[in-house]
Amino acid sequence: MKKILNYALYDFANSSFTTIIITFIFSTYFAQQIVKDPILGQSYWGWAIGVSGFAVAVIGPFLGAISDKKNLKVTFLRTFSLLCIILTCSLWFAKPSKDYIFFTLIIVVVANFFYELSLLFYNALLKTVSSERNLGKSSGASYALGYLGGILVLLLAIKLFIDTENPVFGLKKENYENVRAISFFVSLWFLIFSIPLLISAKKTLIKTKSEIGIFSQIQKLVWDKGFKKIGIFLIARMLYADGLNAIIVMGGIFAVGVFQLSINELLQLSILMNVSAVIGAIIGGYFNDLLGSKKIIVLSLLGIIISSILILFSFSKMYFFVFATINGLFIGPIQSASRVVISKMLINEDQSKGFGLFATSGKLTSFLGPVLVSTLTFVSGSQRIGFSAAIFLLIIGLLLLFKIKNLD
Repeated sequence: MKKILNYALYDFANSSFTTIIITFIFSTYFAQQIVKDPILGQSYWGWAIGVSGFAVAVIGPFLGAISDKKNLKVTFLRTFSLLCIILTCSLWFAKPSKDYIFFTLIIVVVANFFYELSLLFYNALLKTVSSERNLGKSSGASYALGYLGGILVLLLAIKLFIDTENPVFGLKKENYENVRAISFFVSLWFLIFSIPLLISAKKTLIKTKSEIGIFSQIQKLVWDKGFKKIGIFLIARMLYADGLNAIIVMGGIFAVGVFQLSINELLQLSILMNVSAVIGAIIGGYFNDLLGSKKIIVLSLLGIIISSILILFSFSKMYFFVFATINGLFIGPIQSASRVVISKMLINEDQSKGFGLFATSGKLTSFLGPVLVSTLTFVSGSQRIGFSAAIFLLIIGLLLLFKIKNLD
């Protein structure tokens, strides 16, 4: 139980980075105050996340293979987590001026690169903290705690730094000191709550008998005179992960640009979506162990596709809030069940390189979702039209998933 708690606390910790920096507060600050153009800001931000995701996709499997061979899983987790934390602090220097567009984008690209690499090795630890029959519950619990962390960190950030006449530590609202200082808050949160796992995780010695090269080891996992079942699943996951990534990364900017949400309304939306995500992750994890991962992924994808289509055709804040909350209910189960599928398919000595491929399936074309949304937004001048690209990717991934027999 303690192992699972320490594992789940890492999700609680790193949710501060995705919630505050990537999705809500800092992305919105970048678009409105640094770029000073929501549509152009959404485009730049999406392209930046796409670049970092592509880098992870290319490098991840090879780092995973090296990790399996040299038993560096825990070392890499610690290293990449700390690098992300340090770089996040430097966003304090991202002042509200167009002169800081390039600086901000570079920091975000590199910090997100290290964040995604840390997730690779975090996911690879799942089998070491849970029994085979409880993988779904363990995975779901960690995602649930992550979403809960997202709620708490956002509430505190708004209360202490933004929605107050006197921000903490004497910070001034002039030059957006109060918003930029949130980068330190995020870094501290990430560090404190990740410490239990980073300290307790042990370097498990796994003997590997493979004498073939790294590239051949990676290829062997997914290909044998054609794509293996795990290979087909990774392609399907690649497509629906692109759609999910676009929704998560661009969600804050979309909400503000289309529905003119205030900071308080953005906070309310985030709380609702995270609460629904907590519920969804817990329920999804429970039924994952009962029904199997494929059924959970399919049902959740259908839920997200339908609610996302309804969002595109909503023109009132009330309906947007309702459908966005429903949308959040299905995100956790998809992510949790996908992780369980890979964990079950892989033997212990292949966990890191397997999750390297898992990262690749989520990131090789991760630029595709944000870039399609960003480019379609830029060309059409409409954030609604741009956002429809995410739904298209979800549908293609779902259709391919239907073709996989006997999955989980």
